[in-house]
Amino acid sequence: MNREYVENWLNNLKKYWFNKDINNAVSLFKNTSFYQETPFMKPYTTYEEIVKEWQHIKEENIQNIEIKLLAIDGYTVIAEWILKQNDINYDGIYEIKFNDKLECIYFKSWEMTDIELVY
Repeated sequence: MNREYVENWLNNLKKYWFNKDINNAVSLFKNTSFYQETPFMKPYTTYEEIVKEWQHIKEENIQNIEIKLLAIDGYTVIAEWILKQNDINYDGIYEIKFNDKLECIYFKSWEMTDIELVY
């Protein structure tokens, strides 16, 4: 697996998500058997569950999405994502694993939370 392939995959994810192209977005996860958008939710293990999860983007007011490749280790990818929605910025990290056919088989996201410290 090389950087060009991964960046293309991530760019497709970004484009489909921003354009609310659910069919193409979920096609990236056709072979994914572990899909978790936050560690606080139960992971999805079927394609049907992933398709259902993506339906919520129809109602999102997406203003901007950025996805930056941070690392590739064999078939594992680490990427940073930034989402601006409803004038609120969200960010986090993706861990994505591919098989030897370069199909996404594992997708996990951690959303970062800004914590205001009070002294």
